[in-house]
Amino acid sequence: MSSQVSKKLLVLDLNGTLLLRSKHTRQGPYLPGGLRSRLVHPRPFLNSFREYIFHPSTMVWLDTMVWSSAQPPSVADMVNHCFGDQQRKFLAIWARDTLGLSPALYNCKTQTTKDLEKPWAAFPEHSARTTLLLDDSVRKAHLHPNNHVCVREYLQETRMRDVELWKNRKLSAGASKRQKQAKQAKAKSKKMQGADLSAPLDALPAWVLSSSKYDETLLAVIGILETIKAQPDLADWIRGGGLLKETPGQLAEQAQTSRPPSPDALASQMATMTLQELWFNSEVTVGHWVAEGLHALEALQIDVVVGIHTDPPH
Repeated sequence: MSSQVSKKLLVLDLNGTLLLRSKHTRQGPYLPGGLRSRLVHPRPFLNSFREYIFHPSTMVWLDTMVWSSAQPPSVADMVNHCFGDQQRKFLAIWARDTLGLSPALYNCKTQTTKDLEKPWAAFPEHSARTTLLLDDSVRKAHLHPNNHVCVREYLQETRMRDVELWKNRKLSAGASKRQKQAKQAKAKSKKMQGADLSAPLDALPAWVLSSSKYDETLLAVIGILETIKAQPDLADWIRGGGLLKETPGQLAEQAQTSRPPSPDALASQMATMTLQELWFNSEVTVGHWVAEGLHALEALQIDVVVGIHTDPPH
């Protein structure tokens, strides 16, 4: 890393950004403090993302910390599920008790704000020039919009689409294997008996052959990270439209026609989003960053792992 380029700080949100946490349940085991554990569903490609941020070559230029508005026991539970023993590589893991909430608001569902002045005070080697906040909430990042890379919230609707795609591709792979076995059996039968005793398999349904993709947000984020490592001023880069790979007019037009994933999650946020924060609505822009992310993983010899689980443990 060039001595003229400062080490960067990546501040990670958890629920909605890296994972989907299920709603409250009476079945999960109790966590410290009386809270119940909830199912944690990692966003697709989280395994590859984790290996990327903790790769020795990446850690030379990137510090990473977690900052979630959930309570400490819940944060610990989510981090354990998604990062396991590698969580020791985080610069810090911060939870709701770092947000400066009053006792009355601490246990209530209320709007919170992530003021980056707090991590900058704790880690004075970092500043607006070196910090990127990855969070699905525009409101939480409103104090530092030029240090914020907003991602589309990972919702139950999105996860169900990913799970269905995973099941369909698994079925397709199984059918392809059976077809291969059938062809081999057919050839063997012809050779041994001179007759075709195998029955043709039914054609795969169209939805199995669909070109639909998994949620590729984290692959795109890897591409963004690989680019910002050489930037001397991240706030200036985002302010100048560094995230965008289309003209502002094209992006604004797509944003107006894009359907938010849920009325109560992103619809209210999108009204105040800047063009930089709408990067994920552009197929061209997302495609560019995904390609950059895949190239970065290949260069580091990190496997591209979707990581979909249909029934993860508590």
